[in-house]
Amino acid sequence: MKKIFENLTQYKSRILVALLLMTASTVCNLMLPTIMSNIVDKGIYPSDMEYIKTSCLMMFIISVIGFLTVVFGQKFTNEVVFGFCADLRRLVFEKVNTMTFGEMNELGTAALVTRSTHDTETLGWIVATLCDGVITIPVLFIGGIVLSFSKDVFLSLILLCFVPVVFVVVLAIGRKIEPLYKIADDYIDKQNDIMRERLRGIRVIRAFGSEEKEHNRMVKAINVMTTNLIKSNVSMGIISPMSLFMLNFSVVLILLVGSFRMENGISAVSSGDIFAVIQYVTLVMNSVMNIAYVIVQFPSAKVAAQRIGEVLSAEGIDDKIPDEAIDFSGDIIFDRVTFKYEGATEPAVSDVSFHIKAGQKVSVIGGTGSGKSTLVSLMLCFRMPTSGKVIYDGRSTESLSHKTVRRNISCVLQNSSIYSGTIRENIIMGKPDAADEEIRNAADIAELSDFVNTLENGFEHELSQSGKNLSGGQKQRLSIARAVIKNAPIYIFDDSFSALDFLTEARLRAKLSEKAEGKTQIVITQRVTSAMNSDIIFVMNNGKLVDSGKHSELLERCDIYREIYASQTGGVRK
Repeated sequence: MKKIFENLTQYKSRILVALLLMTASTVCNLMLPTIMSNIVDKGIYPSDMEYIKTSCLMMFIISVIGFLTVVFGQKFTNEVVFGFCADLRRLVFEKVNTMTFGEMNELGTAALVTRSTHDTETLGWIVATLCDGVITIPVLFIGGIVLSFSKDVFLSLILLCFVPVVFVVVLAIGRKIEPLYKIADDYIDKQNDIMRERLRGIRVIRAFGSEEKEHNRMVKAINVMTTNLIKSNVSMGIISPMSLFMLNFSVVLILLVGSFRMENGISAVSSGDIFAVIQYVTLVMNSVMNIAYVIVQFPSAKVAAQRIGEVLSAEGIDDKIPDEAIDFSGDIIFDRVTFKYEGATEPAVSDVSFHIKAGQKVSVIGGTGSGKSTLVSLMLCFRMPTSGKVIYDGRSTESLSHKTVRRNISCVLQNSSIYSGTIRENIIMGKPDAADEEIRNAADIAELSDFVNTLENGFEHELSQSGKNLSGGQKQRLSIARAVIKNAPIYIFDDSFSALDFLTEARLRAKLSEKAEGKTQIVITQRVTSAMNSDIIFVMNNGKLVDSGKHSELLERCDIYREIYASQTGGVRK
């Protein structure tokens, strides 16, 4: 929590101004009971209208000052809170972008969303309380007690008998509700996770008639969250009526004791003093209630801080190696590479060794789960080998900056990522300073030009998030255009032609070969037709490289390749 709140240092001047303004408002509130007491004793009792008018004018001026200081104090407080929350969300966002895949999988996307929204808002409430109450609550509490004692010590002691009772109850409630908040927040994550699954798989859910099952999953998560929130709120609900009971009971006692002492002449207490003491008791009890709510809400803030701390304390990608302005030739070596995912029982790829020479067109083929995409992750340094080495131009990825590696590779990943914005903006992500001619050329290579020409706004056509207004083939072609606009020595296409018809793919591959002539091209595919014209084909099965060679050679000697070929063409032809 300390590390999180260090972000407030840049707002210290505004926090100081807010504290001063709120303190001034509190002082104004403390002055009003004394003035009212004097009106009763020195104005109403002797019927001095001039004194009453002067005192009322003074109360009005003080009230206006108190109002203005509160308004401007809240203004500065809100600026601090909104700025702090924005900074915290930015830190979480930046950290998420540097987290490893293992760390992201451990926390989960739904949990990361909750941490940047719900948990951040909870900590914002703590900051607001800090600006509003860190000084005003003690000033109100201590000032109310001191001024109450200045009127009558004995009556003020009645107040002090009730304050410890309130604190004891509040501390007990605070300890009780902390685990309830933790469970409730965890199930907010669960709801987000279920909702994301439901939205992404809504077609499958409807196709298999699983709406009721998914509904019940959500209901269960909501019920657990609701039950714990209700329990915590019921516990918190005890504070307000208990404090009001203590307040009203103390007021009754003060009136009884004060009137008794006045009638019997035990002290010089006046009716105005009794009135002032009651007002101060109200102020003190209000400050006690505010302290109580801070204590009760602290467990929720503590849980939120811990959850955000889990994100900010993640090690992330430790790319300490400096970036180098070097260009790869395209030579790639896998030297006995093995990789095992976190929590997996078996390696995703095991003892894989091969050599891709600069300028070669190679394909990696295999069934689902054979380890093809894992090889891509290792090439891009998204993940590092458990054992073995990935080598570029004689240098292991362990000695290269991740930025250096990725700057030399242009890739289309298995899942097409389309962002809200125009077609132009999506394409130039591959090369931000690309000229219009380069954009048109990339679209032409990716067989996207015909589609763009049918649009009224052309390349300025707006795309929805995740490309919801595009077909699967259009998404893939747009992703390919984004990749080919980048001038890199290595191009990787991870199953990026699967949504294209064979004719479109053939035209695209012909243009791509011309564009990337002399550069290393790696195609990850399940289609034999996408692989058969490559210089060399690597066949993967169950995470192992079982064979490599040209199409004709593999048909002769590789049973797995021959089986894939037969399943897609209906027979084996040499």
